[in-house]
Amino acid sequence: MSAAWILAALLPLSALAPAAESPAAAAQRQVDAVFVKVGDLLSRQAGADARAAAQLDGQIESLAPAVLRWKWRAVAPLANILFDSGRPLKARLFALSFMGLTHDPLALPHLKGVLLDPRQPPTLRSAAASALPLLRISRQSARQPLCDALKDESLPQDLARSILAETARLGCDDARLLEHRLHGFGIRPQGREQDAAFFAIATLGRSRPIEAARVLMRLLEVYPRGSPEKPAILKALWIKRRDLPAFRNDASSALIVLLRSESDCPAAIVAAIPLLASLRNPRDVPLLRRFLDNPDAEVATVAAEALADLQVLPAREDIVRILARVHQDPRFAPAAGRPDPKALIGRLEKAEKKLR
Repeated sequence: MSAAWILAALLPLSALAPAAESPAAAAQRQVDAVFVKVGDLLSRQAGADARAAAQLDGQIESLAPAVLRWKWRAVAPLANILFDSGRPLKARLFALSFMGLTHDPLALPHLKGVLLDPRQPPTLRSAAASALPLLRISRQSARQPLCDALKDESLPQDLARSILAETARLGCDDARLLEHRLHGFGIRPQGREQDAAFFAIATLGRSRPIEAARVLMRLLEVYPRGSPEKPAILKALWIKRRDLPAFRNDASSALIVLLRSESDCPAAIVAAIPLLASLRNPRDVPLLRRFLDNPDAEVATVAAEALADLQVLPAREDIVRILARVHQDPRFAPAAGRPDPKALIGRLEKAEKKLR
């Protein structure tokens, strides 16, 4: 009997078996295999028409479950592909997309790294901005990298708009930065710049610091009379209305100026009246009552609701008077682009009942 045979007999059977593949190695192998297929499908897109290219994209998207089954273990292999500048941009975009779909916090540093790196393609940075809110992380953790990215003055316009589209839902704690961005769009933004301005205004409404409300109040004086940005600012201020009592008198004065200057802009007045009423300043009641006679039916209705919320009991007679002749009132005739008169009448009736 040879020594080699004796040695083999003495070794445990487990020592002779091949080592089991670790979960991390299996995830790496599976992700690499998927992206071999991704590369093949992308190569077939060359020269394809839009419909065929979309179908191939759909086939790539159908590969996602094979990656996502590895959950957090898929993040590192996907990061290797994401940061491989030698790969086609579209393959890197799919790696980033799959990474966001893991929803795993481990993806945060990778997405943040792409977003804040000016050397990365803007398309990839934009995709990183969209993926951040998908992760199972705190609202603060998701919005901070987005807000940090907006500090870059050289940020491409389309990328800035993509980032602002995400902060419009998450907010940004640097209100002065958003104010600076809005001034950069000008007082009459058009097209994509106007879209970005609306996103920035909405972001202020979702931002926690009280300074965001102060910035919104200042912006009311920036945009010209009748501009569509003013109703957007007022809607954002409604979200921040709990901050307004901290500077009640200034807010009240600014809203009164707006109500008087935007007399021919129902959308602005409709948004401003509830804000003014929320300040609960008795000196504003006479102005609110005058809006019951406004030529616009929605304005009159909103004024009635505001007075009812404030429990201004003498206003009940005015509302009763409106309801008594509402069917002869030309303000409540159907008009294209305006609220349904029946709905407005129902709201007036509810306001009147609150004052009984």
